[in-house]
Amino acid sequence: MEIHGTRFGTLEFQEQDIITIREGLLGFPMSKRYILFPFGDESSFFWLQSVDEAEIAFIVINPFDFFNDLEFAISDADIQSLGLDSEEDSELFTLVTIPEGHPEEMRTNLAGPVLVNAANRTGKQVLMKGYSPRQPLIPDALKDEFRVSKQK
Repeated sequence: MEIHGTRFGTLEFQEQDIITIREGLLGFPMSKRYILFPFGDESSFFWLQSVDEAEIAFIVINPFDFFNDLEFAISDADIQSLGLDSEEDSELFTLVTIPEGHPEEMRTNLAGPVLVNAANRTGKQVLMKGYSPRQPLIPDALKDEFRVSKQK
């Protein structure tokens, strides 16, 4: 299978690579099928590319790579709706926003992570109370250092 878009050109993938998000993502109800692939070699960032609308792609992360104190409590209803039988089958990622010209201000949506059942390739955006939809990824103490390295 292939997707033809302006951002990545032609992407080839297999049917089994598709993650189906039946309810879509918040604000993108028409895109229900996605593929996930690395942003680059050894990167903690990934692309979540819509199969249904080639112009839609999101940068995502595994939030546990950035925040070691996260404790998401997934509801039984969400677990059942995805057919999750074991925690080992679950994958979780969050959408990232990078303001143009200010990558040091990048943020991720911890309030609306996407939970995926890796066994059956279905996913769902779930709501997490007590978390920010605009959680900074770079701590304030490192932002100046990040700006200096960006200018070199």
